[in-house]
Amino acid sequence: MAITIPAFVDLQVNGHGGMDLLTAQTPEDIRKVGRSLWKEGVGAYLPTLITGPIDRTLAVMKLIEQVRRSPADDEAEVIGIHLEGPFLSPEKPGVHPLNYLAQPTQEVLGRYLAAGTVTIVTLAPEIPGALDAIKFLSAMGVVVSLGHSNATTEQAHAGFDAGAKAVTHIWNAMDKNRESGVAAAALARDEIAIELIVDGVHLSDELVLYTISKAPHRFIITNDAVAPAGLGEGTFPFGTFELTVTDGRATRSDGVLGGGVGSLRGSLQRLIDLGVDFDSALASMTSRPAALVGRPDLGIVGLGRRSIEF
Repeated sequence: MAITIPAFVDLQVNGHGGMDLLTAQTPEDIRKVGRSLWKEGVGAYLPTLITGPIDRTLAVMKLIEQVRRSPADDEAEVIGIHLEGPFLSPEKPGVHPLNYLAQPTQEVLGRYLAAGTVTIVTLAPEIPGALDAIKFLSAMGVVVSLGHSNATTEQAHAGFDAGAKAVTHIWNAMDKNRESGVAAAALARDEIAIELIVDGVHLSDELVLYTISKAPHRFIITNDAVAPAGLGEGTFPFGTFELTVTDGRATRSDGVLGGGVGSLRGSLQRLIDLGVDFDSALASMTSRPAALVGRPDLGIVGLGRRSIEF
């Protein structure tokens, strides 16, 4: 029997329904992503931009800002922007192109902040200038999330001490050692939000359950969705390159995993099947991510709130 649940809140969406955000040329391109997400039950999201040419990123941020200011009923609401790059470790870039990685100087940060409503910035705490950037961004009200990092445990703790509040897709693009590095540091600190992907591709079920056992009230689920999400198999654009989807895996030509093509509805069912408490699983993709970005009005059921059937 179907039940009514809050519409999902996704803090990391690179694209959806065939549209890659970094290649968007018009506000309508952004809206295509929002409409595709709403069809899958996502009521609000952070358009997420991977590392690319700064002028291209700034241009897309301005388009996203136009859409954010004029929401439509048939789209997932844009609640800000997630900059997943370019302040990442060249040792853990994932599919982010190395030639566009950068250091977080005041000048560069200022250009990004002036272009749109930056809500989350993912960065590696060990790169030059990172700790000062974390302090600056935190003071500006931006949530800093550690990720794409090869930091030691000590460097990760320094990042959290400087003001970082979360970790981006834990275990992916970072050390998988459970005793050291960003993941270990994040799980050891009760105040840090733990974002993870539970699509059956990015992490093993055993690692998902281990992570949730360490952070049962602070884990947040994302799909890290890319352009092919919602469409099936094929080859699609992603930033400055392409991804090919086969058997639920979106990979670059060299085989590197490049984001997810699952749905949050599917992730919720997967968590239930793994025995995770339903209320906690639901909160991880509704009220919990909403609270992290300062939008407690999202991810709840109530008069005038967006809801879906599950």
